Amino acid sequence: MQYGYQHSPETICLYHVASTFGPTKDPIQTAHDNVKSAVDAFQALAKLRADDEKIKLRMVLTSSMAAVRATNQPPLNNQYYTYKDWNTVSSLDAYNWGSCYQWSKMESERRVMELVLDWNVKMGLGMEFVALCPSFVFGPPTPLSLSDKGDRGSSSYSVQLVKKWLSGESEVQSRLCVDVRDVALAHIQAGTMDLSSLATATPNCYRYILSTEKRLSSEKVSEALKKSFRGVDDASAIFDLNRIKCDTKFDGGAIKIGEKEVDASKRLQELGVVCRSVEDTMTDMARAFLLDAM
Repeated sequence: MQYGYQHSPETICLYHVASTFGPTKDPIQTAHDNVKSAVDAFQALAKLRADDEKIKLRMVLTSSMAAVRATNQPPLNNQYYTYKDWNTVSSLDAYNWGSCYQWSKMESERRVMELVLDWNVKMGLGMEFVALCPSFVFGPPTPLSLSDKGDRGSSSYSVQLVKKWLSGESEVQSRLCVDVRDVALAHIQAGTMDLSSLATATPNCYRYILSTEKRLSSEKVSEALKKSFRGVDDASAIFDLNRIKCDTKFDGGAIKIGEKEVDASKRLQELGVVCRSVEDTMTDMARAFLLDAM
């Protein structure tokens, strides 16, 4: 877990940034540790109550679509997921680290929101809480993180996954996703802009899904990856496009590929964020790998 402070003349904002959660020997304990880290971050912010009553406190939590829904969990409106949906299915299971991870994201967000609301009542103040729930994050990494030399190589799962798609090591998948650049902008906006005029169902608590609204088929993702090679000399010597293959069996699960899966764009506009297309994200990502390898 990582968290840090951002100061402005009006607001002290604390960011709680999601930690890596993969298979561990004790996934239940890891899940509890993740929740505790979010609670610790809230407590650290609460201790910073300024003498100046004009200073506001704000916490921005990097949550996840895992907090919005579990695998194959139907949406509340039976059509698509919204910021009002919560994961009510995932549980702590020593034999299923994925379920533990999903539970930890939901519980971290729920617990901090509960603490903020309680603190505001007791202190008579208006600490603000913003939960950002990204879907699977793709996008071009920075040049420094691209190289596989020494310890500079990126361990990002999305980076490693797309490299396997390009090499033919694994099938191209259809994923509900968002561009890392849009996620970054959402975090900046959530920490700096005036939220007082924004709509919220819970006082001083704001929740946003960070995602494109539909899945792109694996075939169209493949086309976007291949697009990055056009007009680049010697590109075929680096990646053999004939080796790229697609997963055509997955249909999207509870909501089918190509159908609206989340309602996000209108609310994201409140933050000044417009998610770029999946095609652009994949093309830019593959182009970054290609240029780095040349």
